[in-house]
Amino acid sequence: MSNETVDPSELPRVAPGAEFVAERDAIGRPHAVVDGPLLPGTVLCLSHWPATNSPPAALADTSAEIVDRYLALGPAGPELHLVTNNHFDEDGLFGIWLLLEQPPPGPLRQLAVEAAEAGDFFTWSDPSAAKCAIATMAMADRSTTPFPQIKRALASPTAGDPSDTIYRALLPRVPSLLADPERYSFLWSEPWLVVESDIALLDSGEATITEIAELDLAVVRAPRLLNEMAVYPRTDCTRVLTATEGGCHVLRYRYETWVNYVSRELPPRVDLRPLLPALEERESQPGAWRFEGVDPITPRLYFGNETGAAASSGIEVDELVEVLRPRLERLR
Repeated sequence: MSNETVDPSELPRVAPGAEFVAERDAIGRPHAVVDGPLLPGTVLCLSHWPATNSPPAALADTSAEIVDRYLALGPAGPELHLVTNNHFDEDGLFGIWLLLEQPPPGPLRQLAVEAAEAGDFFTWSDPSAAKCAIATMAMADRSTTPFPQIKRALASPTAGDPSDTIYRALLPRVPSLLADPERYSFLWSEPWLVVESDIALLDSGEATITEIAELDLAVVRAPRLLNEMAVYPRTDCTRVLTATEGGCHVLRYRYETWVNYVSRELPPRVDLRPLLPALEERESQPGAWRFEGVDPITPRLYFGNETGAAASSGIEVDELVEVLRPRLERLR
């Protein structure tokens, strides 16, 4: 939908000086939600979550890009003074920052959108976007954050949901992160080495990706489970099966299939539980095949040991694909 079809006066406007508040403080009061569900009192929802009502002209794959498109529409309706979210992640942080600060179109705004995509979907073309995403989650992790208020919030067993504390601590730091990701290399350098190492495996052919288009399935053969930031930019398949040299096979549905993804049509998730008896019948190793269901954000089908951790299976990956094939083909 083009901007010309939208009446800006009908779009609620987030006022200058609006503030982020915890979900509990927004409920029942007029507010905007970024990257979350509708709540009592929600007047404006800018979210790629299912069953939300973001403005149709602003729809995009990530919530941050929805905010970016919403700002481009020039909203001029009734003012809102509160913005909220029910969890912390990269898409939420960059989307809320865009909505509150409303920076002009340019490199920082674009990088915020790309970093949100790298965080949610592990897809990126600019390494700076991936590094910003990695640094963001490191800032929100108790073991790596340099910010005492976040450490305290994460350490307290009685403090409740720490998301609002994390947002308040990190929103003022978003501009410096986007302007100079290298300044935060102490947060992203070690994880980025893993990404680069896994990219090198793919570049050298020691790890490979084979796409089976009719199943929307990418089969990754690798010495070890690879970082998603190395794999996902190289395939559009939303079902990714990684098979390691040690016989560990993990099929994962990508996050794109959970959200309201609009840039292209994706096949639905398929319930793989009916395949578990056939897999168990073929299995020669101690353990059990498990499927986490279609509702979690990124559910897995995998063979696990007694602790539930992914373990080596006696089934060859090609045989596993043939077991999967009839169900994935029939229920696309």
